[in-house]
Amino acid sequence: MLADRSTRPTAPPVPPAGRGPAARRRRRRARGWLSAGLVAGAGGLAVAALAPPAPATTTVLVAARDLPAGSPLTGGDVVPAAWPRELVPPGALTSADGAVLAGPLGRGEPLTRTRTAGPGLLTGQPAGAVAALVDLPAGAPPGLAPGTRVDVLARVLDPVTGAVTGATALAVDVPVLAVAGGAPPGSSSAGPGGAWPGGGAGDGPGAVVVAVGASTAADLVAAAGRTVLVVRGT
Repeated sequence: MLADRSTRPTAPPVPPAGRGPAARRRRRRARGWLSAGLVAGAGGLAVAALAPPAPATTTVLVAARDLPAGSPLTGGDVVPAAWPRELVPPGALTSADGAVLAGPLGRGEPLTRTRTAGPGLLTGQPAGAVAALVDLPAGAPPGLAPGTRVDVLARVLDPVTGAVTGATALAVDVPVLAVAGGAPPGSSSAGPGGAWPGGGAGDGPGAVVVAVGASTAADLVAAAGRTVLVVRGT
């Protein structure tokens, strides 16, 4: 006798693809990840909207290492650095070519106009030249300026009477590097181009700085107070 097929156990029906418990769990996890991603993205946008913008910067030159006063600067002595614009000091320099430090500069400090003495006085002069200060008791000739070619004479005085008996040439056809009028020689108030304010005759004792050889510089020192400047024609 055949068994009644209706009494046989049957396998549970297979749910359609994408509708079973596992599929539902996957969908729940996906929805959770999507929600978390949307929340994180919204939070990031809110932070970005509330955060202040990055400050604008300017490139300045700073000391690459500790530098002593009087150092003639070269490209390796300074490096560019980005500074916030509101923190850039006045007179910050963008080039160090020919600059000489007026005082020591610490590593990382910005290079400014007030921290330098400008180009060296002897820039472009022959090797061995020195800068010598020449006193002019009668004042510098009017219109004298750096670059003027001059002769420096010394008055010869009678050893007994002190009267002027002649003159001797100490330096011939030498360039003027800087001019001083009423301001004391070496004053920090030197203006652009190597001229001190108040230069010219009538401002009291003056002086000029000239480029000469070392031996001539010694002669000029010995003749202090007796020197006369003669301007050469162009």
